[in-house]
Amino acid sequence: MVHHMAMLSSECRLLELLQVRKSLTLEQVVTLLPELSWNQVFKTVDELSRRGNIILLRRGFDYEIERVSSRQPALSCSGW
Repeated sequence: MVHHMAMLSSECRLLELLQVRKSLTLEQVVTLLPELSWNQVFKTVDELSRRGNIILLRRGFDYEIERVSSRQPALSCSGW
């Protein structure tokens, strides 16, 4: 249960960053969320990508993530 809550928290933090910025590289995410390990960032990006909340793009040697725009938010972060 605690692991699930921590995962939701990291997902919300990442989605909030993507509301402010159109896209971010994985390196930027790691820098902007220092409380998360590289593994936590990778797992969060993987989960959000599999659910269709974000898109993972390869840009040369970097990976960039963008939030998928939709009419209804797929993940509610209220209260986090």
